[in-house]
Amino acid sequence: MATVAIGDIHGNLAALQDLLPRVMAKVSHQDTLVLLGDYIDRGSNSRGCLERIIRLKDEAPCPVVTLIGNHEDWMLKTLRDFTDHSWVLDMEGFDTISSYSADAAATLRRELDWVGRHVVEERVRIGYEIFFDSMPRKHLEFLKRLKLYHRTADVVCVHGGVLGDRPLDQQDPETLLWGPDGFPDGYHGLEAVVYGHWNNSVPDENGWPGPCVKANRTFGIDTISHGFLTAMSFPDGEVIQSGWGGWE
Repeated sequence: MATVAIGDIHGNLAALQDLLPRVMAKVSHQDTLVLLGDYIDRGSNSRGCLERIIRLKDEAPCPVVTLIGNHEDWMLKTLRDFTDHSWVLDMEGFDTISSYSADAAATLRRELDWVGRHVVEERVRIGYEIFFDSMPRKHLEFLKRLKLYHRTADVVCVHGGVLGDRPLDQQDPETLLWGPDGFPDGYHGLEAVVYGHWNNSVPDENGWPGPCVKANRTFGIDTISHGFLTAMSFPDGEVIQSGWGGWE
């Protein structure tokens, strides 16, 4: 039985489509596939990525566990509170909005530009319903059901990182989403941890981005800023990567 983790995707459907057949060729019904979050923003096809991941959960021969990243978390905060603009202003959320509706993106840009700096200072409500109404219901339900972490016999899977001296179910969600101060070097837990989020890939002699593997058994697999999507299998440590996905 293996655990296969897939790192941040960030709207790069080409890289995801390239990686998945490579992963599917290696997994069996006894294995577990875990996606580490940050499926949206930055790339041009967040909608396509969510659609493909939802379909993967139905098609894969093994259980598929989907975790929440800080980008999905901030999108959901905006969904709950239309005066919370952190996702759109600080997370390149317009890339995701545009993938669902160019009209919604244009309307929201005009509204934010018109309000200007007062949008944050006075917690102005913006009409984000024009975007969320354009999302298929199954996409919203998928996002609402994402998990903070997943533990198998081989590894703890998390988006941002963990504290090594506290049970997972007692850790602040913000710690799991963003990683604690000093992570990964300061981690001294007993369990292996695979994570995304940090964009801390280690290039090989040819400049190819690989996982950040530490002696404390932490494994960072966020390589998508280089156009490559990375998966890693546990306990054997095999690395599976896409070809270059570009930025569509």
